[in-house]
Amino acid sequence: MKRTILMLTLILALATSCSTYKEIKNLEKDAYAIAYTPLNNFYVRNDLNLTKQQNLTINSREQFESYFGYAAVMGTNGQPTDINWNKQYVLAVIMPETTRSTYMEPVSVLQSGNNIIFNYSVKKGQNNSYSLIPFVGVVLDRPTEAQQVQFYFNQK
Repeated sequence: MKRTILMLTLILALATSCSTYKEIKNLEKDAYAIAYTPLNNFYVRNDLNLTKQQNLTINSREQFESYFGYAAVMGTNGQPTDINWNKQYVLAVIMPETTRSTYMEPVSVLQSGNNIIFNYSVKKGQNNSYSLIPFVGVVLDRPTEAQQVQFYFNQK
């Protein structure tokens, strides 16, 4: 069992890539929506010092915690999104630190064959006196069998 999970993790990590707008548009023609859970109540660790955008496929708690911290708040839906690392993984986009107000949100997750497309939006606002590290992420169920999956991250 552990060997299968390790194999799937390696396949998922190796299959992640960047792509062009044209490639994604061609894939979206035959794609269908898949269920996802938005990643809520986390923050990006401020010791990362990112200089460029990071598109991440995260397959373990240890890997996740190297990028994110837990940010529970009071009230309804105040707990961080629950992730079952045995059955799920995370797709995330982290932008470099900025003083500009930036809001990112998932738009859709589509599948076309062995290709998964994570569509997200970015809205920028005014400059602030403080800095932040914008990110967006989703939790997805792992495939039932080990298959080579190609990931695409697409800003809408």
